[in-house]
Amino acid sequence: MRHPSLLGLLLCTVAFTSTAFAATCDVDIPRQPRETFDKAAFHLWLPDDVPAGPVRGIAIVLDGINVDGRPQWQNFARDHQLALVACYFATEDLTDFFHYTKADRGSGRALLNALAALGQQSGHPEFEKVPLFVMGLSAGGEFSYNFACFCPERVAAFVSNKGGGFIIPPTDAVRAIPGLFIAGAKDQRYRAASRKFYEPNRKLGARWCLAIESKCGHNTANANDLALPFFAAVLASFDRPAAERTGIVLDLDQKKLIAPGIPPATASLTFWFPDQSLIAVWNTFLNNPH
Repeated sequence: MRHPSLLGLLLCTVAFTSTAFAATCDVDIPRQPRETFDKAAFHLWLPDDVPAGPVRGIAIVLDGINVDGRPQWQNFARDHQLALVACYFATEDLTDFFHYTKADRGSGRALLNALAALGQQSGHPEFEKVPLFVMGLSAGGEFSYNFACFCPERVAAFVSNKGGGFIIPPTDAVRAIPGLFIAGAKDQRYRAASRKFYEPNRKLGARWCLAIESKCGHNTANANDLALPFFAAVLASFDRPAAERTGIVLDLDQKKLIAPGIPPATASLTFWFPDQSLIAVWNTFLNNPH
């Protein structure tokens, strides 16, 4: 189920310069019986200095329902030696709430197959093993969480921007994945209520953070101002010993840092951060009047 489909349509182009080359590839993964997507298309972009060696990881970007989010995030990928894969899932049946956002119904398989195929064609076999940083808006935000549930061993961090309907209960393995939930204060109620899903899992020690974007509804808005530093902080933690990657936790009511892990019963609302520097970024994001 997780090997590249021989029927995938793959196009790979390479642009040469005097010192390096940049590669872009596109692959379509065919739908299998009973899977809940009609189209699954993926675009790979590699920074100029990456094709000569292995990548550190892959940034996965998804947009809203039936929106092609493939051309995005190139500067971030270049700065951190990442491959960038933008996804386009589409479905004709919008009456099925779960459609392709539920990764265990086919879209997760399609993404894994696409990564294997793109890695093979671009000369990067490590695509089948390197950590993934998954960011999605709306339906893409639901997929980013659901894919972490579907394949927690591959996901290094995920961001769900203006997602909702987090139906799949997380396991301990999923709660151990750094996650960021961004909600719009003026979004629809079921999306803006991310706290009802977030808070009980934080009480179980989930390495998750929540941000409510003021004056924003159902749009990207300034989410990347927080999402990109969040991913960068998780990447930076890879350079520290495993015992030092536990992050830090902010107790909002007491306005103090507490030990990572399961918070004390007296703490009502807490937030996990990969490092202390991200707290300032998070605070600025929350107080951005726009």
